[in-house]
Amino acid sequence: MTYLTRGFMLSLIFSFILLVGILYVSANQAYMYGSAEAANQTREWLETERQTITIQSIFVNNFVISIPMIIPVVGLVPFYIAWHNTGQVIGLLSLAYNIHPSVYIGNLIVLGFTEILAYTFLSAENIYVTMLALLKAGAKERITQQSWKTLIIYLTLLFISAATEGGLS
Repeated sequence: MTYLTRGFMLSLIFSFILLVGILYVSANQAYMYGSAEAANQTREWLETERQTITIQSIFVNNFVISIPMIIPVVGLVPFYIAWHNTGQVIGLLSLAYNIHPSVYIGNLIVLGFTEILAYTFLSAENIYVTMLALLKAGAKERITQQSWKTLIIYLTLLFISAATEGGLS
């Protein structure tokens, strides 16, 4: 069994589109319906957080939020809820800074590409293993022979993203 199968590649594409789509929808929702007061409180909270943030705290936070995705199907739920909440924060920050969420998200995709890619890999592995299990097409083999590669890619990308984000703060 090879690592980058056609099915896994499709899962990667689907996961990336899903993650960006969730951000876009939830950010636009918060941007359109959020109050100026909530937006300013979110901006102030973020500015306060940036003063004490470390690479380690960024990594641990992102890891804790995303690691449930190693559990097929059910692990996606808490992560996608957290990801939706991230979109809400982006929408409120867009409102506070008077920047359309599309522009904000476009910048995040460029600046935070490694973080989004880390989540994409773990989400895609979850979806792919789930599909293999449902189709009875080798989920056990995928988990025992290939999934560790996704975990290494995910951890590497997550660390790079924390180092990048910590350097930008």
